[in-house]
This record gives sequence, C-alpha cells and structure tokens, in this order.
Amino acid sequence: MRCRGVGPAPCEWMVVAEGPGPEEDRKGIPLVGKTGKEFDRYFNGDRLPERREIFVTNLYRQYGGKNYEWTAEDLERDSLLLLDEFRRVCPRLVITMGRHSTRYFLGDVSMDDVHGLPWTIDFHGRGITVFPLYHIAAGFHNPEISGYVSYDFQQLEAYFDGKLTARRLYDDPFKEPSYTEITELSQIIIDPSKPIAIDTEGYPRAPWSLQFSQDAGRASIIRGNRSSLVVRRFGELLRQSGARIVYHNSLHDLTTMRAMGIETADLPFDDTMVAAYLLQVEPKGLKPLCIRHCNMKMDSYEDIMGDAQNRLAYDYFVSLWDIEQDDYEQRQQAEFIRLTTTAYVNSRGKTVTGRRLKVLPKISRSILHKAVERGMRSREPYKLWQKWEDDALPIRVAAYTRLGDMPEATLDHVPIERAIHYGGRDSDGTGRLAPELSGRIDVLGLRGVYELELSTYPLIDRMHTVGIKPDLPHFARLSAKLGTEVEGLQAKLETETGLEGFNANSGDQVADYVFDRLGLEGYKRTESGRFSTNDKVLEALEHEHPEYPVISTIREYREVYKLKHTFVDRIPDFARRWPYDGRVHATFRTTRVVTGRLAASDPNLLAQPKHGKFAKEFRRGWVADEGHLLGEWDESQGELRVLAHLSQDPLMLAVFRGERRNPDGSLIDLHAALAERIFGVKPSQQDKSKHRLPSKAVNFGLPMGMTNKGLTLELRKNGVDISEDDAQRWIDETDALYVGVPRYKARMVAEAKRNGYIRCLSGRIRYIGGIKSWDAAIRAEAERFAFSTPIQEGLTWLVKQAEVSIWKEIIGPYGRQGRYVQPILQVHDSINLEFEDDPKLAQDLNRHMREILSRIPEGFTVPMDSSGEYGPNMADMKEF
Repeated sequence: MRCRGVGPAPCEWMVVAEGPGPEEDRKGIPLVGKTGKEFDRYFNGDRLPERREIFVTNLYRQYGGKNYEWTAEDLERDSLLLLDEFRRVCPRLVITMGRHSTRYFLGDVSMDDVHGLPWTIDFHGRGITVFPLYHIAAGFHNPEISGYVSYDFQQLEAYFDGKLTARRLYDDPFKEPSYTEITELSQIIIDPSKPIAIDTEGYPRAPWSLQFSQDAGRASIIRGNRSSLVVRRFGELLRQSGARIVYHNSLHDLTTMRAMGIETADLPFDDTMVAAYLLQVEPKGLKPLCIRHCNMKMDSYEDIMGDAQNRLAYDYFVSLWDIEQDDYEQRQQAEFIRLTTTAYVNSRGKTVTGRRLKVLPKISRSILHKAVERGMRSREPYKLWQKWEDDALPIRVAAYTRLGDMPEATLDHVPIERAIHYGGRDSDGTGRLAPELSGRIDVLGLRGVYELELSTYPLIDRMHTVGIKPDLPHFARLSAKLGTEVEGLQAKLETETGLEGFNANSGDQVADYVFDRLGLEGYKRTESGRFSTNDKVLEALEHEHPEYPVISTIREYREVYKLKHTFVDRIPDFARRWPYDGRVHATFRTTRVVTGRLAASDPNLLAQPKHGKFAKEFRRGWVADEGHLLGEWDESQGELRVLAHLSQDPLMLAVFRGERRNPDGSLIDLHAALAERIFGVKPSQQDKSKHRLPSKAVNFGLPMGMTNKGLTLELRKNGVDISEDDAQRWIDETDALYVGVPRYKARMVAEAKRNGYIRCLSGRIRYIGGIKSWDAAIRAEAERFAFSTPIQEGLTWLVKQAEVSIWKEIIGPYGRQGRYVQPILQVHDSINLEFEDDPKLAQDLNRHMREILSRIPEGFTVPMDSSGEYGPNMADMKEF
C-alpha cells in the first residue's frame, strides 16, 4: 500500500519522515505504531503543536522490506507525490526526520552538519525553514542516538519559543577568505593580544604543514620540517608571544608540531574538539562543526584526497595480485607435475604412471588472492581496505607480510593551491569556532570539567611519546604457540560439530549450530533478528549446558584467534613504525567514551586481555627497558566508593570510613557482608567461588542497572546456577542492605526526566534520550544510563585529578632532576609508569603515587585507598 501524508492543508508545519515500516505500510498512514507513539509523545500540544495540527508525511511511500535500501528510482517516483503535497500544504516550516528527508531539502549534507538547527532555504520558488531531526526510530536501537533525538526536540521547542533564529546554510560572512603561504621569515606576524588557532596537516612521521589564524577569514600556511628556518622561527615567535593557542584535536597537533621541531605541550591552549565532545550532542569533527556554527562550506579530507588515495590503493592491490598470482601459478605447476608423475590405479584396475593432463589443474586460491581481486574491482578500493581492518583483519596482516604498508596519499598528491586553501580553511574554522563553543561551555556549566580534561593532556601526550616496549622474540614465540593452538581448536571444532570448515568467528554459523541444531535457548537478539552469540551469552550457555563442550571450544577458539591476529601478530608492525624506536606508540583519545574514560587505537592497549589461558603470557611481552622497572598503581574499589558518595548510603559510608568493623576490629569486606546476608554464611566460612564471587558480581552489577536476568547470566558465568526468581530475591536483599542506593537511582531518574540530561560529579553532562518513552524497554535502558553514568564518570573524575597531580608532582620534578620516570599507560582506574631500577626511587614513587591516588577531592565524602606493584614486565609483578 502506498503511504500518503495526513493532516490539514494548507498548514504552517509539515513533518517529512523517511519511509514506512510494516505497520505504516499496512495502514497507509505515516508515523504509526511504536514510532508513532513516540512521535505523539513530543507533538502533544504542550511545547510543540498537537499532531492533528501538523501535516505528516514520508519521503518514500512504499515499504521495501526489512533492511531495504531506497534507490534513486524510489526517490524519483515518490518525490513527485511529496512535491504535490508540499504545494497543497504551503508550509512555513518543514521538520525533516532522518538523513534521506533532510538531504532531499538541504542537499548533500550529513546529519552531523545540520541536526537540531533551523535553516532557511529556497525550495521550488518559496522561502521556507527546514529543521532537521534525528529520526525517532534511530534512538530505539542506539542509546547515544536517543540522546541526539532528545536534544533535537529540545532545540525544536526552543525554535517554537523564539529562542533560535534560522540561518541560511553556507552563508559565510567572509565570501573571499585569504589563505596564503609563508616562505620568508619577515612574513611571520603573531599578535600576542589575540588567540592563535593552529592546525597541522600530515602525520607525525611525515608532517606536511602547519597553518595559523588570528583573524576570521585569514590564515597563513607554513610548509617544511624541523630543518626549515621558517618553521623554526615560527616556533620561537610563538613561545615569545604568549598568545593562547587554539587547536582542534590537540593530541594530534602537539605530536605533529613536535615532529616539526616545535614544542608547545607546556603552553596554554584550548581544544575545540574537547569542547564539542563535552557538549555531548555536537559532532567532534571540525568540518561539521564549522558548518553548524560558522556557516562555512568545508571540504572533507576525503573530498581532497579521495581520488589520489584510491589510485594508490588500486596500484597496491595490483602489486599484491601480481605476487599472489605468481605464487598461484607456481603452485599450479607443482600440482601438475605431481599429478602427471604419481602412479595410480585406473578404472580397469591397471596401474598407470601419471595422469594425462592437457591443461593445468584448478587449485584453490588463497584468501588474500580472492580479497585483492575484489579490491581491484571495487570503485573505492581504499574504503574496502579500511573495512578489512575490522571485518577481515587477517587479510591486512597477510598483505603487510607480502608487501608492507599500503601507501597513504598526502597533500603533495593534489594541486598546491587546493592544498593551501584546505589547510588554511581548517585553522580559520578552528579560530572562528572557539568562541562559539566556549560560550556554550559556560552556559552549561562545563568550564570546570573542560579545564580538568585539558589539564590531563600533558600526561597523555607524554604517554604517547614514550610508548611501551615489546619483547619481540617473546611475541614471536607466542604467535607460533597461538597458531598451533588455533589449528588444534579448529580440528576439535570440526570433530565436535561434524561440520568441515566450521567458522567459529561467524555469528551466523555459530547461531545456526547452537540455537538451531543444538536447540538451546537464546538470550537476546541482534539487529538482524538472530540470537546473539557474543562472549557473554556463550559464557552463560557454557555453564548452563556443560553437556555441550563445543560451546567452550567456540569461546576458546575466538579468544585465541583474536589474541593472535588482533594483537600478537601486529605488534612487530606497530614497533617498526614512527618514531622507529622499537616501542609501541598507541594513539590515545579522551573524546570517544561518554564518561570521559581514555580510549586507545593502533593498537588498543586498553583492550589487551587480563584473564584467560594466554593472558599472563601476553602481558609478559610488555617489558621495561634495560635498567628500568614497570610499576602499576590503582584505586581500591573505586566505583563502590563513588557510589557510596553519590548515594550517601549509611552502611557503605560507615564501612569505607572504618566506623563499622568486624568483631575482631578488622575492616569489613562489603562483598563478604553481602554474601552473609544472601547465603547466611559467615565471612570466615565463605567459599570464594560459591559465596564471595557471586556477591561481588551483585555489588558491582546492580548499581549499573543489572536486572534479575542479567544477574542470572553473570552468575552462571561464575558457575553459580540460580533462577531468575532467586536473582530477584538477591536484588531485593541488596536494596534492603544498601538503603541509600535505591534513593540515589530514583533521584537521578527524576533529574533526567526534568532536564533531559544528568550531571556528574565533575560537572559533565549526559543527555538521556528515551527517559519519558512510552516503551518500557527503552525507558528502562534510559533509566540505567541515568544512574550508572555518574558512577563510572565519578571514578574517571578521580583518576583524572590524580593524573594532573602525577604530572605536576612526579613526572615534572623527576624529569628536572634528570631521573627517568615516565607514564606509559592508563587503564580504567590504574596508572602505569616506567622508572629507573633504583630501590629508593621505587619506594619513593610508591609512597607518592599511593598518596596521590588516595587523596580526597573537596566535597567528596568517602576515603580513598590504593595499591601498587612493580616488576620487569606487566605479568611478573609483586607488591611494593
């Protein structure tokens, strides 16, 4: 059925969504069913008009089935009907919901560029305002998108209240910007009274340029490296000027400028990426931010480099194909010789020496051979290559072994005028963007957390610069051992399943075998509709069904395979990269996780295994340099202490303050205390796995919103088989024990409903979409985010303050004394240092590190505690 628009015509307001779902298709009416109920919750006549006052329609009119992707033919067909409705309705405001409808009115834009803001355009001879929203349905599947949905509707309400003014897209007030290259020392002019926006192009291993701007619409570009007199002079004048620097992604720019011979990590700076990240609903990319707030038309890196990079990728694939084809033909020839010289018995029972072959036999091609052929046929070979990093990493590993890294295009591959304009535009945009975002940071009360975030950057920048040393011979031995293990596990899988070539990494194959062939009950479904086979689910099934050892084998295969291909086999590659010091330098980011926790990539050192058969042997491969030691310090029960502060639970406070103790005067163990309440077993008689471990899972899980079903799965992972009814009883027992926790949860849920966001200990905010949803599942998830986020963020807040103190009180002073004490890693609530092998230094460090990590911030009502250990590598450590 063709879905047609409904509502009054003419009408001031028109909503254009994407296309019909199955229920809309059956009824022929847009925005009904689950999405319609959520839509009606917003358009209820309170802050926004009622639905009956709006004309509601879709861009696409026919339901194409689940996961259907609309085509150009669909648009050509259905846009005629939309245009006819537009002319009948004559709206003043068009509210678009989703990417397709937004692009129909605004052109080639992304939702990041334009969502939540009103834009004036001319559309078929009429001036109208377009207000793009993220589609309500997108928030059903992604909790982060649900926050954007909530924010967009708040912005729409502000527009109806007259608090937002529409702007014309790309109406840049500086029509003819001036971006010029500096080639003479006399051309460098820095005004110390103005902030200086600085951007870099290229990579630390191959810097291309730096560019700076102090006036909107103007920028200067400097090309060269550390040997350039112009680069060197700019660095000198920058330090002398005292001008405050503005970056976008300072962690990248600091490293790139250092590679050019300019050290700026100790100078005061701002970072527009950090500001955008803290605002939560802004894109972090410079290009969409400049479109949104400065009306600047920006070229993306892909626009500039796409053609050149695809040419290099194609040439790379051709070279790989030549190598693989040559190898294939040699193997083909060898097989021909084998078949034509090997004796066999024919159909008559006669022994014949060699087969009579007229052509070379067909043999199987390697996975790399097939993949490279796909790359050569692809219109975007570089995008395909990037996708393999996640979906088919072994292909990239094999390619690197064959030919080395794929070459990357640089701005040298494009016309110089275009390259200069691209670089200058970035620094110009950064400078214009800074005051816009700074004002919003102050309005939302985020100045404190913004300054704390930037205060950690010197330590994080040093972590990246120092890196961590791998024992490459150790990892080579481990790789061989893992390879043998993978082969053995594959053979075992094929025996246990009876399926040749069974792929344990394929979610579809595993789901088919476990849930269809074995008939086991699934716990949750993926977006595609099949039951999930993630490790948490398989771990629960493993304990629930010990009669099926194949589940354990699948989990073990995945773990070993990932360890080998994702980590171990790639470590030599990472160690050979710039700055070519034999150490691994991960890329760190603080703007990836909503709670502010650090993230890492290339490699993700924060995801390395801590548990499992090979975990300790893997960690043994990270070593201290000769004459050095590694140290690790962490907070003790950090999240529980944060929860105690947030909830002001009397029992937790008394235990952590030492006001309540065991009869013998020793400190109470909260996990043992909960186990005693649940199991009725005194701490001295408790079994670690049967009593303390389950209670630990409850203590850490329930504050994060764990349900009785989630608790059941968590306990089954630990070998404790209980019913959901028993799990609910434990939850109730825990709520009765920690009476402040349920009150805290209710308070945070109320705050989210009142404001649309919650505020954490540091001042950080998180938008909570779906908190008022009619759908119980969406609402429950939003409530979990409302009370769990401040707990996780609170621990991050404590660690960040410790990082700032460690930089100021340990790294800096020891460095000035000429002593080697350097940060190498920060994971969750632990901090790793590398330092000289000196017993006195080790004890001094331990005392100072524990003192810093145990400090109680102003206003925090719970004592902190910490512990430390040290050793020659990350596995063989002992307590100080």
